[in-house]
Amino acid sequence: MQAKYRQRTLVAALASLVIAAMAGLVIAAHAEQTIRSGRLDLLRDVEEEGFRRAKTVRPFRFPEDHGPHPGYRHEWWYVTGNLDGPAGRRFGFELTFFRLALVPEQSEAVQEPQSAWKTPLAFAAHFAITDVANDAFQFAQRYSRGDGRLAGATGDPVRVWLEDWFLEQSAEGWRLQANDGGALRLALELSAVKPPALHGERGLSRKSAEPGNATYYYSLPRLESSGTLEIEGRSHAVQGLAWLDHEWGTSALASDQQGWDWFALHLSDGSDLMFYNLRKLDGSRHAFSAGTWIEPDGEATPFGAGDVSIEILDYWDSPLGGRYPSGWRLTLPARNLELTIHPVVEDQELNTRPRYWEGAVDVAGQRDGVALRGRGYVELTGYAQ
Repeated sequence: MQAKYRQRTLVAALASLVIAAMAGLVIAAHAEQTIRSGRLDLLRDVEEEGFRRAKTVRPFRFPEDHGPHPGYRHEWWYVTGNLDGPAGRRFGFELTFFRLALVPEQSEAVQEPQSAWKTPLAFAAHFAITDVANDAFQFAQRYSRGDGRLAGATGDPVRVWLEDWFLEQSAEGWRLQANDGGALRLALELSAVKPPALHGERGLSRKSAEPGNATYYYSLPRLESSGTLEIEGRSHAVQGLAWLDHEWGTSALASDQQGWDWFALHLSDGSDLMFYNLRKLDGSRHAFSAGTWIEPDGEATPFGAGDVSIEILDYWDSPLGGRYPSGWRLTLPARNLELTIHPVVEDQELNTRPRYWEGAVDVAGQRDGVALRGRGYVELTGYAQ
């Protein structure tokens, strides 16, 4: 976000972590070092014992699994969506919460010595708005200890928060709220159109052949959304569709994987598509790339790396360094599906830790010879340091 807006920077995060360390929370320095690296190391394999790992298929139970899963190294709740406002205004949004275990939560390092500041957890959150009419993109980020007073996650009721940003389950569905303290404010009510879609093997999403190099992963792929967006001091009534991803595990990226291209698309015939293209160090597609096709009635069918073709149509060069794809042609022969995907704004890069591109896209194409259109979100990681 531009300097004139108040942004939670790494300096603020460092200050918070130093205070915590002085109070006895030395393990927080490990989180700062990992976040400050600006890489995806937190998702790579770890030798430290004590973390739980996603190795076998497990039953999913809702609403319990909407909440946190202690014992795993990382977990995130990821909400993205496209919103329409008055007079044809169009916006995209992202609100993400990361729950990060610095050490295994039941280790001796956590149990001794006792301290009011002591916690094995750190939280981070990203909030971004795309203003299509003004070709503008703004974001904010926050970090905190996970002691429950500043940040936390609960399962009964289902709620994850960092200060006054939150995502929570309500009687009607879901609510979320975020603001940057000045230029942006978003409050939405979300209701699920489809049941949770389990990705991979009944929710076990393997990222490589290494046992445990996987996550448990599901989505609420089609959430009807309505609420209020305040931007530049003006309030807009908005409505649209959102996508909620929830994923947890201990390691996700193998040593030969550089990052991923993630697509989450809402199509006009009521179907949805998710695909994550895991990239090897040489840029080629990794064999464990995978996706899910979701029918209008919610039936979810997984597909693999060889089932989809993606051609890059254009590129965007970040002024901060790094070159991102910026336009794709996606073909899924088993569904007789051909789509072209274009960002609504070229620069939707978050200068966070790590730095990545995540933005709203438009979709056009056909299925079985019938014209389709759509909207969605694309995330690109590993292109910038």
